[in-house]
Amino acid sequence: MVIGIDGGTYDIINPFFEQGLLPNLNKFRNRGILGSTMPPGTGVAWSSFSTGNKPEKTNIYDFTIVEDDSWKIKFVNRRILQGKTLWEYLDEAGLRSCFLNIPLSYPPDKINGVIVSGIDTPSTFSNYTHPPELKEKLKEFNYDIEVSGMKGLSDLPNEAVRILDARLKSARHLIKDEFDFFAVLFRASDVVQHFAWGTDYVKEVYMKIDEFIGEVQDNPNFEVIVMSDHGHEKVHRAFNVNTWLEQEGYLFTKLKKKSMLSNFINREKIFKIMDSLNLNFMLKMVPRELGKKIPTKNVDFEEAIITGIVEMDKTKAIAKRAVKSSQIFLNKESRGGIVRLEDEDRLKKEIKGKLLRYFSEKNLEVEIYTKEELYGNYTKYAPDITFYFKERGYDTLSVISPEKKLWDKTKEQATHNQDGIILTDMNLKLEGSNIIDLCPTILDYFGIGKKDVDGKSLLDVA
Repeated sequence: MVIGIDGGTYDIINPFFEQGLLPNLNKFRNRGILGSTMPPGTGVAWSSFSTGNKPEKTNIYDFTIVEDDSWKIKFVNRRILQGKTLWEYLDEAGLRSCFLNIPLSYPPDKINGVIVSGIDTPSTFSNYTHPPELKEKLKEFNYDIEVSGMKGLSDLPNEAVRILDARLKSARHLIKDEFDFFAVLFRASDVVQHFAWGTDYVKEVYMKIDEFIGEVQDNPNFEVIVMSDHGHEKVHRAFNVNTWLEQEGYLFTKLKKKSMLSNFINREKIFKIMDSLNLNFMLKMVPRELGKKIPTKNVDFEEAIITGIVEMDKTKAIAKRAVKSSQIFLNKESRGGIVRLEDEDRLKKEIKGKLLRYFSEKNLEVEIYTKEELYGNYTKYAPDITFYFKERGYDTLSVISPEKKLWDKTKEQATHNQDGIILTDMNLKLEGSNIIDLCPTILDYFGIGKKDVDGKSLLDVA
């Protein structure tokens, strides 16, 4: 059994161990750091968990992708995820498995067992379970996919706990069935760390998960691995990559001071009103491109493209945020832009070099890669440049605003880093382990030998 604590971090867990708050998690004798992907995003990392492959093979670099030949932006899901998945390997081997809430599993495959798809599921109105009839049973637990983006930030921790309770009820119900392998992800830890770091919400979420861990530890039918897709850290300052690109003459926008109308009608106020009237479900019926045209306090990458705020006839590059990292995309001729094919490499190296010099002068540690350096020759959907804050306490922004602040307060209280967790009583070689190693480890455990993966088995067979 694999129990995923999304964003699980020893920054939170170790102090809780000292306080005696997580007795069951603290029982595991084999512990280590589980390295994450670059960037260490939820969708990116769980795709690598599911396939055993790096992002250049999974085709997943964030929750949204930008088409190679246009600026069309769309959400990723199971249809875009490439590579054979863990549930397919297990199914072909005649094993019965359950995957509860694993990202990039929508729409669910038909396997010998159960799939309840994860964060990429549009809503519970979708056909998000296999078998389909399981959906009706989950309604009894008030099952939900994810916290609502329509709610205010102060409401998200409460929402996360509510959804966690439903997820725990669902897991306890499903685990009564006979499975060879069972995987469940609890996303609430990530949400409360982002928006309520250091509060009782974090303590409550971890303690609820710890109670569940205790239940399966007492079950002789399970060998248990607890892991996270990435780590988490407190942040206090953010660097706005798009403001930097504007200042350096790579990005041009038409954004002016906010209109008077946006002071009275904006997306945040509409969401608040709809939420107070319990009409959130209606917002899901609004086409995404139309919703992105409603005024908002901060214009993000997607809105900038959809609304035409970016002057594409002048712009050479624009950035989108990907948690503690930013992804820079060139406005290439193949997308209808102005950067010629023969100029792409020079421009990528130029932007990378300027950013490295800037942060070197600030004595801040960053990692910056061109897509060829980070992902090799397989580059479909990959950003042209990936910028990652190795320095703890710092995050990135990619908003476009009239104030054009280069440094600003962070969007969230905490954000992801590459240091995930892994705890177990199994004989696994955890030193230097990475999330891509979980899939081959599980396959090795079941004696499934033929696999096409980047990761290595952690099983210590000596």
